[in-house]
Amino acid sequence: MLLFFAFIIIFFAGSANAAQNIKIEVPEVIYNTSSTFKLGQVAKISGGNQGTRRILSALTLYPDGDKLSRREVLRAIEDSDAADARIELYMPMYSRIEAPGYEGNFTETSEPPQKKSRSLSDLIPAIKNLAAWNGGLEISANSPVPDGKIIDPASIVPGSGSVTLRFQDEDGKIKSLPVRLNWTQNAMIAAHNIKRGDKIEAHDLYSRPIKITRPGMYASSPSEIEGYTANRNIQQGEPVLLNSVTSSNIIKRGRQVKIIARFGGATATVDGILMEDGRPGEWVKVRRVDDRKVTLRARIINENMVEVNVE
Repeated sequence: MLLFFAFIIIFFAGSANAAQNIKIEVPEVIYNTSSTFKLGQVAKISGGNQGTRRILSALTLYPDGDKLSRREVLRAIEDSDAADARIELYMPMYSRIEAPGYEGNFTETSEPPQKKSRSLSDLIPAIKNLAAWNGGLEISANSPVPDGKIIDPASIVPGSGSVTLRFQDEDGKIKSLPVRLNWTQNAMIAAHNIKRGDKIEAHDLYSRPIKITRPGMYASSPSEIEGYTANRNIQQGEPVLLNSVTSSNIIKRGRQVKIIARFGGATATVDGILMEDGRPGEWVKVRRVDDRKVTLRARIINENMVEVNVE
């Protein structure tokens, strides 16, 4: 005796062109012990359009004890809204119901599950690492984030308004994503008007985050400028620029400083060591911490920062 029988149901719609061909396959053994279940949990549904397949998949079936009859499946289909479908039902007179433990059931999967796309915020740690930046960063883009890892650029200058990231996925495919960048850092703000020649104390300052276009321009903690003298008038609410204050103290050789290099609209910073004594405004020799062979001429801005000219 044949194990399966094909049973065809045709529901006539207003036009023969409206009919859909849908195939429903119910296995001989159903692994489900619920008192009721959905057709899509136990049958493979193919053909037709997605909407009709979903209607059929959601039909509730009422098995008779440990078996599901073909009549019960037909009843559910006839009572459904799939009135314009030509349905081919493949199942035995009765399908046996057993306890789960075998992954043999069909399930309705009209579309493969979509892989969750990465959020732009997921890129922030990587971009901050490329920029060696420990301040704040916001990013925006007009396209989804591609799969894979960032392979270009090798570094990013903090303060850059935009950059194009290139990604390479597991298959070696390369895609690009232009992103816009907003950089922020905590800066020291004048709590009141500070006149030129005034000595700056801790109570003259407070901290808040500000948007920046070049790093290393603003004092980020009171210790960087406390005790220094303002070399120009600073208005209340204005971020305090490091080059707007000076110290009359001699800065000794061997002190670690930040070396700032500016070229066009770009700014780069690197750790350095003073090789000569000097005062703010004077030119001295400095070398990079990471390369003892590189010696530069730099102008002292303050005890913590020097600036080099880039031709």
